Amino acid sequence: MERKTQENKMGYMPINRLLVTISLPIMFSMIIQALYNVVDSIFVAQIGENALSAVSLAFPVQNLMIAIGAGTGIGINAFVSRCLGAREYKDANLGTNNGILLAILSGIGFAIATIVFAKPFFLMQTNNPEISKLGIDYTMVVGCFSIGIFLQITFEKLLQATGKTVYSMIIQCTGAIINIILDPIFIFGYFGVPKMGVTGAAIATVIGQLMGALVGLILNIKVNKELTFSLIKFPYSKKIVGIIY
Repeated sequence: MERKTQENKMGYMPINRLLVTISLPIMFSMIIQALYNVVDSIFVAQIGENALSAVSLAFPVQNLMIAIGAGTGIGINAFVSRCLGAREYKDANLGTNNGILLAILSGIGFAIATIVFAKPFFLMQTNNPEISKLGIDYTMVVGCFSIGIFLQITFEKLLQATGKTVYSMIIQCTGAIINIILDPIFIFGYFGVPKMGVTGAAIATVIGQLMGALVGLILNIKVNKELTFSLIKFPYSKKIVGIIY
């Protein structure tokens, strides 16, 4: 019993019970992730047809961010959890630090790509100048501040790597709830906030993601005792980055 209290539950819990306790929060988190786009669509549709079309055309860009973030996060998850299982704690911590570094670099890279390609991307899809403008405005915000979604996903995967999937669900719920609350406020201009329309929906989404990332950082520091990382020093390892990808 004493060994169980000190060891991570993935080391001793029966497989069937472990699968249920870990997988259900992850499944719920994926549903919550999908709500970002759904909630934006619900509120933006009240602005007009062109606004909804613009946001819909921007969704592939958001899906690409999620794909890159989740793909990298799964690589981090697999590497870190494997190292912890083998009791290679130094490599696990190196994987954690390199994973956070990759999230930051992904956010920077996507911001640059958005500035360069957002306008051509929309002009290629529609001849309607209003849809293009609204779509570019929306994409510029979610793309230039995409570091929030990359860090949020990374912190979720680090918690999942140690079996703490309930906490990763809390991160997702935090971001989604904040997005739902802020969407109508920023879109329609409630409580003295300027009416920003489609841009307001993007700002609400970004704030939700950044707050989710902040909660993820706090939870990893407070409850993820198996891993140690630094936000100042990022010991880069080409080998570990290759394994993650």
